[in-house]
Amino acid sequence: MVSDVVTDPLDQRVLDPSCGSGTFLFHAVRRYLKTAEAQGRPLRQALDALPDYVAGIDLHPVAVSLARVTYLLAIGNDRLRSPERGSIRVPVYLGDSVQWKQRTDLFDHGHLVIRTGTGDTFYERELRFSEHLLEDAGRFDRLVNDLADRAATGRQPGSRPSLSSLFNVLAIDNKDDRDEITAAFKLLCELVDEGRNHIWSYYVRNLARPMWLSMAENRVDVLIGNPPWLSYRHMPRDMQDVFKEMSQSRELWRGDEVATHQDLSGLFIARAVQQYLTEGGTFSFVVPNPVLDRPYWSGFRAGDYPDPNEPVRVAFTGSWDLRRLRPHFFPRGSAVIFGKRITADVGAAALGNVAVPLPKATQRWTGKIPATAHDWPDVQGWVRRESAELRYVGEGLISSPYRSRFENGATIYPRNLFFVTEQESGPLGLGGGRTRVRSERSFHRPWKELPQLEGVVETQFVRRVLLGESVLPYRLLAPRRAVLPIEGNNTLLHGEHVHIDRYPDLTKWWRKAEELWLKHRSSERLTLLERLEFRRGMSLQLPGTPLRVVYGKSGQHVTAALVDDASLIIENSLYWGTVESREEGMYLCAILNTPALTEVVRPLMSYGKDERHIDKVVWELPIPRFEYSNASHQRLAELGNAESERITALGLDESKSFRDLRKVIRSAIKTSPDAEELDQLVRLLLE
Repeated sequence: MVSDVVTDPLDQRVLDPSCGSGTFLFHAVRRYLKTAEAQGRPLRQALDALPDYVAGIDLHPVAVSLARVTYLLAIGNDRLRSPERGSIRVPVYLGDSVQWKQRTDLFDHGHLVIRTGTGDTFYERELRFSEHLLEDAGRFDRLVNDLADRAATGRQPGSRPSLSSLFNVLAIDNKDDRDEITAAFKLLCELVDEGRNHIWSYYVRNLARPMWLSMAENRVDVLIGNPPWLSYRHMPRDMQDVFKEMSQSRELWRGDEVATHQDLSGLFIARAVQQYLTEGGTFSFVVPNPVLDRPYWSGFRAGDYPDPNEPVRVAFTGSWDLRRLRPHFFPRGSAVIFGKRITADVGAAALGNVAVPLPKATQRWTGKIPATAHDWPDVQGWVRRESAELRYVGEGLISSPYRSRFENGATIYPRNLFFVTEQESGPLGLGGGRTRVRSERSFHRPWKELPQLEGVVETQFVRRVLLGESVLPYRLLAPRRAVLPIEGNNTLLHGEHVHIDRYPDLTKWWRKAEELWLKHRSSERLTLLERLEFRRGMSLQLPGTPLRVVYGKSGQHVTAALVDDASLIIENSLYWGTVESREEGMYLCAILNTPALTEVVRPLMSYGKDERHIDKVVWELPIPRFEYSNASHQRLAELGNAESERITALGLDESKSFRDLRKVIRSAIKTSPDAEELDQLVRLLLE
């Protein structure tokens, strides 16, 4: 990224507005110094100028400390130890690049104004510095440090030493500047005498430089970095309110219905460009991969951010799609975007300057990087970079008519209140229609810490349940057992239902389960039955239908099978849909289990670490309704049936994990005699 956007290191000022531990700063510093050496610049001259050309800002004090060390490491031990160098200044500042409060009062009539929070009702004491003093960052830092040191040490309370020597050393001879600095020094002395020495030099320097950089005449030529990734749903409430307001003013907000997916990184970039990038300047940022193609990022991709205070317009120039790299460089699938800021004024100044949306053309990176590859020369040999085109969800795609037919299964949670294993009935038996059971362990707190439930339940309430792990391509594993309060075909019973006392064993089990649920649930919003029936996940299945297609809600590959048993209950980790015939079921299974389908749908998934969330995005693809008269549909059904028979005949060791079994079946699908024809038919169907 640095080499792509920093094309003239000695003449481009570079800023990382969220520098973290300083990775981008390291490479920008190295690039600057190597170029300076190649052009024969003296070391002292290069190091003296370096802070004006590479700088960083971060909100976290620990990150700032690490980035400052990284900056020194980039300079290198030999340069630091060289007798040719002068003093070293590290321009990494503690600051908020978003400026949530959007301070506009720090600069007042050519002065930096720092309010101290002291004074009376009518007059707040302020530290004031002439704006032009900030132009030389090194001199300003030294000035502020020296003032703070003189105020805090080596003087008697109430006294104020002369600043003549400081003025001489820093060549400050303007009377107005001297008077202003003297007044600031007087206030610093008063603050120290009052016990208010709140590290003023540190505060002033870190507040002044980011704000100075945000002034139009001081903005940088290149912005680069990895902005903070923070989903709206994980923000504190007050932050959510400000985020929404700032996003709406820039047309980044896509509506409350997708609010939980919206992310701080887009607003951060728009705000950083607004504050720190000069018109004509370039930018490159690492972003969550959904930025490239998810609908809730469409406002950001448009490149026009009409904030009333200062409209921003950008021309995106390209992107890198990194989602297929393994392992991921970041906790989630990522991407890199490139662009430049263009004029957003009104009238003749902005004539022809139309925002350029992020192009669909991208550079796709694929490959598996070994753990031993630690730097780019080692990594690049394992990475394949090729041109590709992005596909936008809901844009240019025809939603499948099957979308409305498929539903999510029931939320059978927590596991230890529902799922059971059958136990021996004892030497005397239990009598007809009763089963002894013990609940399974749960994986989640607090449920995993509770003892298992044990008891006897009427057999009709011990239902067979398919989970995500029960489904292999074209094949089902043995279902699990769960105690579910389903009377007959479609009546759900709760602890106070008028029918429940007809079933004394179920009554005892269910009321104990309800008691544990009420005691340990995380929210008082839902009863146990309401949890089971969340979004009608259970009742929509009742009564069961004879033929259903099920597929996994998540996974790196779409996995589907045909269910021909109406009594099976479908759990929340699966989606299910009724089909009219076995042919229609095989048609859908053939499409869903084909590697080509996963390849096409993968860019549309909601991304966890490994693109795991499938949900209903498969139906964003133009999968048509099965038609008996369509020869291609009939052929897909025939091939699906043939694949199903081959996979049913496989001698699988079902004691192995479902993941291992899926790998075996996927391998069989890839080497199937029908693999090529299936691939071609599915691709033709989706084009």
